[in-house]
Amino acid sequence: MFDSTGKRMNVAPPSTPVRIAGLEKTPYSGDIFQVLNEEKAVRQKTKEIQLISEKEKIKGASTFNQLVTTVQSSKVLKLVLKADAKGSLEAIKGALAKIKDEEVALKIIHSGVGAITESDVMMASASQGFVVGFHADFDSPHVKNTAYNERVEVRNYKIIYELIDDVKKLLGGLLEPEVVVVELGKAEVLQIFWTKKKEMIVGCKVTSGKITKDAKLRIIRGSEKLADDAKLASLQRGENAVNEVVDGEECGIKYAGNIKLQAGDILEAYRFDKVHRGLGEVKEEKEAKKEGEGK
Repeated sequence: MFDSTGKRMNVAPPSTPVRIAGLEKTPYSGDIFQVLNEEKAVRQKTKEIQLISEKEKIKGASTFNQLVTTVQSSKVLKLVLKADAKGSLEAIKGALAKIKDEEVALKIIHSGVGAITESDVMMASASQGFVVGFHADFDSPHVKNTAYNERVEVRNYKIIYELIDDVKKLLGGLLEPEVVVVELGKAEVLQIFWTKKKEMIVGCKVTSGKITKDAKLRIIRGSEKLADDAKLASLQRGENAVNEVVDGEECGIKYAGNIKLQAGDILEAYRFDKVHRGLGEVKEEKEAKKEGEGK
């Protein structure tokens, strides 16, 4: 331990600036040094600090997920934009301005040229946004520590299109997913094995596609649709429960519903999937619908 002139010191009273050598790791600005008299106490304190550090890492890893959750509720993505030069900054702002959608919005709350600063991080924290840099210096341990403590996501890029693409992906993830029907396959009822009040076990043959254990069923008899949301309770091949049965294979299906199945009935298997739409797709869908109505 040395004073400001380089003289070795054994004791440093309060408010005395000192230089310390021999640390195993580089501390961050704001870290606190504690001096203990016993080695046992030092080891115990070290374990406590390591435990706290691990918990902080876990919390820090969820920073981006927290950002997404916050933005999903407001449908507005706020960011602080920094670049290495005015030309780059204007080019990025111009590209981001072209990203538009009816359901989500992008708002640049601050932009500038130069390194990412503590002020940028605090501004992003206050607005529940994040910091985007393009060739912007982000080397200050103090600024990194501030971003860590404030749970602010900081992303620095070297290629403009990667920056724009990531922002598009993030905004696209904020759109409400579209629910689509996925047709899986068809099976013909060959035989009734067992029947109860609202349950049946039937033998079937898959005639196209596949049947999966988590599928919903439509019941078709002749040209009439008897049910649209029948439940497939279990799916078996021989004595074994299976996840799916494909075209040409026979299977046993335990069905739950009010309709009494008959040999010759057709079971159409389907499921609902949530599909995240890209930016602009909502607008395109609405315009296409308007054009269709106008014809």
